Amino acid sequence: MKPLGRHDPRVAGRHRLVAVIGHGAMGRVLLGRAPDGRLVAVKMIHRHLAANPEFRARFRLEVQASQRVTGAYTAAVRDADPDAEEPWLASVFVPGPSLRAAIDQYGPMPLGGLRLLAAGLGSALVEIHRAGMIHRDLKPTNVLLAEDGPRVIDFGIARALEADLQLTSTGTLIGSPAFMSPEQASGHELGTASDVFSVGAMLVMAATGESPFLGASTPQTLYNVVHNSADTSQVPSALRQVVAACLEKNPAARPTPGQLIDAVAAMTARPGWPAAVRQQIERDRAAAENWIETDGEAPVRSSRRTAIGVAAAAVFAVLAAGTVAAFLVDRGGSPDTPDPLANRTLELTDEQMRRTDTCALLGNDVVGSLGQPVRPELADSSVCGTTFVEPGGRRTRMTVSVGTAVAGPPRTEQVAGRSVLDTTAGARSCGRAVAVRTEPTLGVDVKIAEADGDSCALATATLKAVVTRLLTNPPSVHPPKQSVVTLVPCDAVDQAVLAPYTGGARPTAVDVHTCTWTGSPFVITLHAAEGKRVESDRRYTVLEVNAGKLGDLPAARRIDADGTCATYYLVRPTIEDRGELIAVTAQPAAAGAADTACATTEAVLTGVEARRVNS
Repeated sequence: MKPLGRHDPRVAGRHRLVAVIGHGAMGRVLLGRAPDGRLVAVKMIHRHLAANPEFRARFRLEVQASQRVTGAYTAAVRDADPDAEEPWLASVFVPGPSLRAAIDQYGPMPLGGLRLLAAGLGSALVEIHRAGMIHRDLKPTNVLLAEDGPRVIDFGIARALEADLQLTSTGTLIGSPAFMSPEQASGHELGTASDVFSVGAMLVMAATGESPFLGASTPQTLYNVVHNSADTSQVPSALRQVVAACLEKNPAARPTPGQLIDAVAAMTARPGWPAAVRQQIERDRAAAENWIETDGEAPVRSSRRTAIGVAAAAVFAVLAAGTVAAFLVDRGGSPDTPDPLANRTLELTDEQMRRTDTCALLGNDVVGSLGQPVRPELADSSVCGTTFVEPGGRRTRMTVSVGTAVAGPPRTEQVAGRSVLDTTAGARSCGRAVAVRTEPTLGVDVKIAEADGDSCALATATLKAVVTRLLTNPPSVHPPKQSVVTLVPCDAVDQAVLAPYTGGARPTAVDVHTCTWTGSPFVITLHAAEGKRVESDRRYTVLEVNAGKLGDLPAARRIDADGTCATYYLVRPTIEDRGELIAVTAQPAAAGAADTACATTEAVLTGVEARRVNS
């Protein structure tokens, strides 16, 4: 938090405002006190967005919808003025960590905490569904752990995003993949049972510390949600049966919220949060009241961790009112908060780069203060891209790469102890990158394309935001055992297998997922990652590798004019048109080699699979 700025309002309706909690692409969040003395969090919408009649109309509808939800286990809306010059909405300030933060910091919950969580979530769903709403984005960061039970927040946002064409587009995936229902992940019509499935997934996470469906990438996660059964073996036995029922793929087979409440009511464990969570709630409450008592002066004794927890709780409570879009809270704006990049150097191993969730680096919590990403999509394990809408409405194409080759002239500025490289390629574009290793030079690259006007300022700001996340809380994938995503490509095949085709050439890393052997009679390239399947591409011929000895999954082949043969083997489908792929390319480097190029790719693929499955 920080004191109010010169242009910040001192009042919102009858609420006195004393501090800035944060700001983002949609607006800023202010801490205040209601006339009856209770603390409130006030969301102020940016004026340029309020000038859009459709945006304002949707905000008004969301305010009306959220005011219908008044149950004890949701954060109540206190007041709002969607017709003000700067529309605003005030909700009850809820001290306490999110479920995600509590599990990350204090570990899985004991049975008493799980009982309180399950009963509270069931009660919240009863109220939300009674109001004629479906939450559609239930996840651990949308559940606050208040003193007397959980508070479900942030309802209505998906509906607003779907309706606001300025901020999203047709086909946008609404929700959080790891906690979606199968019907939502498949794009089907939703009923109230969709929320019950999400509660089941959250209860597994709270009991074990891990999401039951989280995969190596968003497509893999969605595939898991639709097709794979959750492992509930580590859920306490008293809760296991009802949790498994919540996670039934068939919506009709899931319990109602009322049945969930009845099931946990029969448990003997005393409901209550762990002591560490209760202490965190008290610290958050005391810090917020200190801001009020000092009338906006920075609390003298509040710790940085406490201030961050309070800011998070207040912002989450505001989002509970159904605001128009998720937005990034800037917790680094206080003059007393050090720059997270100051005196730090970005260091990433190849393994860390292979496991980086690149699409998470395009999430609202990373780039939301710069604009609105529209459904980030994985192009390759190292590369994710999205249509990006800046606050003024300009649309661009934003791509983030981690672990790829970076090259370009250095600029004067530095990010996290690394010189910024200019990787711009082509008109209407700008690229900015930092290298984290040499031989080869690999790093983090941000590219802005399809931009009208200057795009380099956005590229630099995005690079700083991405590097900050990689330094402070790097997002990592959790691939299944023997996933090709984690293969070290230069070690993925026995050198004895390669020797007849490369003359014993030594491997050279191209990037964290690609290796090349430059020899004779062939130059062999191996790439192992998740990517788009190619068997339906007309440029490729579908075939069985090594007469089907690698299995019955599809393989495809392309032969270029110079005799180069590329064979792609689908190790595992993930979601939609994606899969984990091993691709081997044999480029002839000697006369007559083209005749055996394709046979060479099959021999190398067989060697890769033999080592992978036996590792």
